Amino acid sequence: MMREGGGMISATGLFPQTVCAAAGRLNGKAFPHWTPVTVGRVRALVSYRLNDREHERRAEVGLGAMTSPDVLRLLIALPLGERVWSGVLTSADRRRLRRLGDGSVVSEGPELLRLAVPAVEAGIALVAAGSWRQGLEAAGRFTPFCVRAIVLRRKPRDMEALRLEADFYGIGVIVADGFGQDGPSVLVPPAPFVRERVSVGGWLFLEQLYATIL
Repeated sequence: MMREGGGMISATGLFPQTVCAAAGRLNGKAFPHWTPVTVGRVRALVSYRLNDREHERRAEVGLGAMTSPDVLRLLIALPLGERVWSGVLTSADRRRLRRLGDGSVVSEGPELLRLAVPAVEAGIALVAAGSWRQGLEAAGRFTPFCVRAIVLRRKPRDMEALRLEADFYGIGVIVADGFGQDGPSVLVPPAPFVRERVSVGGWLFLEQLYATIL
């Protein structure tokens, strides 16, 4: 991490319970847990909720986080819950599935049935920053994955410029102090996250998030 004057700040130095409480007003109760995640050298605190059914299913069959893009690309190509003739897969694809065991895909004679789905869902990524411009750039790394917000220690001087840019990119802004007795304040609410489809990159992010939880 960079020093505070240079831009990014250690997440542990800027995420006390009060900041999480402010984020909770954006996050709601739907994503009650938090874990640190790094994407492209940008560290964030990400809220999440488990897919309990998938989490329990994976635990029963001994399947942990699947962090191979090739495996996820293969799984996405198999329609969930529909039997597919195994002959459509290459020998390399079949070897990848065998290395995973029976937890992701089950063989039923000459047919395959995909079972695996993401075991976790991301809520909001909080990126700590000393400079709001660098904070917005860093938080942009999480654009394909979840809601985003930056956390600043204090109110910046160029408030209007910050509001305009943060609103344009849909990134929320939380200021840790300097906004009254209630502690951190939400200066700019983030845009909601809408996932149109599960991509390989999006699923990989969720598996990496799941790995940190495990």
